[in-house]
Amino acid sequence: MLNGSVVIDATTHTYNLADANLLPGRYSVVFREVLFGMHARCTPPGARVDRAAFCSDWSPEVLARTLFTESAVDVGVHHRLRLDSLFTDGLVREEKSAELVRRWPHRFLTYAGVNPLDGVQACVRELHEQVRRLPGTIGVKLYPDSGTPDRSWRMDDPAVQPIFETALELGLKVIAVHKVVPNGLTPLDPYRIDDLERAAIAYPQLNFEIVHAGMLPFVDEVTMALARLRNVYANLEITSAFLERGFGFVTDALAQFIGFAGHDRILFASGGLHFHPQPIIEAIAGMSFSDELLNRYRIGQLTAEQKADILGRNYARMAGLDVEQIAKATADDEFAHVTRQEPYTAWRAAGEGAPA
Repeated sequence: MLNGSVVIDATTHTYNLADANLLPGRYSVVFREVLFGMHARCTPPGARVDRAAFCSDWSPEVLARTLFTESAVDVGVHHRLRLDSLFTDGLVREEKSAELVRRWPHRFLTYAGVNPLDGVQACVRELHEQVRRLPGTIGVKLYPDSGTPDRSWRMDDPAVQPIFETALELGLKVIAVHKVVPNGLTPLDPYRIDDLERAAIAYPQLNFEIVHAGMLPFVDEVTMALARLRNVYANLEITSAFLERGFGFVTDALAQFIGFAGHDRILFASGGLHFHPQPIIEAIAGMSFSDELLNRYRIGQLTAEQKADILGRNYARMAGLDVEQIAKATADDEFAHVTRQEPYTAWRAAGEGAPA
C-alpha cells in the first residue's frame, strides 16, 4: 500500500539460475550473464545481491517476503516461464506458482506458461491442465522464441490461434508477451510487435501486455499500438529498473506513451526478485517530466492519483480486480504489521546472498 492506494506488481519471478538448471551450450550461460549484468547495473548500491545468490534457485518464500515486508507491494503476479531451450525447468517452474497461490492466495495471481514451439495441441492441453492445477491463474505468459537464434514463432500465425481461443474458453483475461528486449544471443526480429498488434485486433476480448514496453528500440511502435488498440497495455518490467537508475530514455518513452494514449494502460512491474520493487515504486512516485518533455508531448505532470493508477489501479481494472477487496484481504495477514525491512533482507537472511 502506498498512500492508501493498492500496489500491484504485474511481473514477479522466482528464477532458477543454478548451474544444474542451465542446458548445455553457450546460449544459457550468456543469457544468465545478461540477467546478472542488468541486476548489477540497475539495482541501487546496497540493494544488490552477489553473484552466488543470483545464480541460484530462487525461493517462493523469499519472493513473498521481499514483496510484502520490504516494499509497498500488496499483490504480485507470478509468471511461469518456458525458456525450454535454455533451462531444464524453463527458468520458472510451475511448482513455484503452486506454492505461492497455496500459501498466499490473497497475495498472488499467476500466469500459466506454454511454449508454442512445442506444438499448439500441447499448448492447449497444458493450458487446461495448468488452469485446473493453479487457482488464481488469470493469464498466459509467452516468449516469441526459444531463447536460441534458430527457432521463433509469430502471434499472427493462423496455426497458433487455438492458444488464444483456449485462453478465452478458460476465462483468462491476459496474454503477456515478452517483447522488445532480446534474450541474450537471439536476433531482434521476433521481438517486434506487429504480430502482437494483429492478435490484439483479432481478439478484442483479451488484453495483451507488451512486456518490457519503453525499452529501446521499439518505443515508437509501442506508442502507436497503445494509441490505437485499447486492449494493449505497457508492462514496465526491466524498463522500470532503468527508470529508477535515472536513464533519460525511459521518462521520454513514458511521456510519449502518455501524450499519445494516456496513462491508464501503463503497468508497474518490477520483475522482482530480479530487481527490488521498493526503489522502483519510489522512483515512479517521485517521477516528474522536464519542461521540454511537457512541451514536446503536450502533457501535464502526472498527479498522485495518476501515479497510483500506474502502480496498481490500472492492473486491477485490466484484470477485473476489486482494489477494496484486496485492501481488506491484506490488511491483517502475516505481512501486514511487519516493520518495513531493507531491500533483500529476506534473501540474505535465507543464507542465499550478501550485499553487493
